[in-house]
Amino acid sequence: MRLALPLLAALLAACSTVPAAAPEGAPFAYLESSQRGIVSRNALPLRVRRPQGFRVTPVSSRTATFGDHPYEVSLAALLSDEGAVMVHAERVADSSGASNYDDLPLAGWPDERFRVRTMCAAIPAEAVAGEHDLAFLARNGWDPVGSLALEQYLATTPDHNQELVVSLAVRVADCARSEENAARLRALRDRLSVTRS
Repeated sequence: MRLALPLLAALLAACSTVPAAAPEGAPFAYLESSQRGIVSRNALPLRVRRPQGFRVTPVSSRTATFGDHPYEVSLAALLSDEGAVMVHAERVADSSGASNYDDLPLAGWPDERFRVRTMCAAIPAEAVAGEHDLAFLARNGWDPVGSLALEQYLATTPDHNQELVVSLAVRVADCARSEENAARLRALRDRLSVTRS
């Protein structure tokens, strides 16, 4: 099964819009970020409001390949000492329907479209530079090194060619403390206001 977004492949402003950064020269941006939060601009409308004490990153858009399929990917995040909230909006560029998460359980959050998966892993410092999403967090001042617990909420269009993923990440003392880690993720989720845009 493809990990949504490369982030966990490594797991072995007032109202003005922040310009979309496309360091790989991407001619698209499926997200917008501003001091109010993050808004998706693909076929899965969503607005993630910035909680007090969080900062918003600019949007980074790029092309990538997952499971031999080309993707157009936009990423932005809300970051604080409490955790990281990353939002990915993606399109399968070959229209192959590769973004299929029907095997995952329904989440009920942020709404009925989303499915969920959880994971936890120790992230070594040497893994960060070579993994896009971890490097994105580090570049934006959120250190991903150490044990991270993660919940990913994934929604796709009926043809499985567009997807939206909201990933919650918290630093934890030990991945074996599953109940404590789940409580920390729940506390982060409870801080968020996520609605259809």
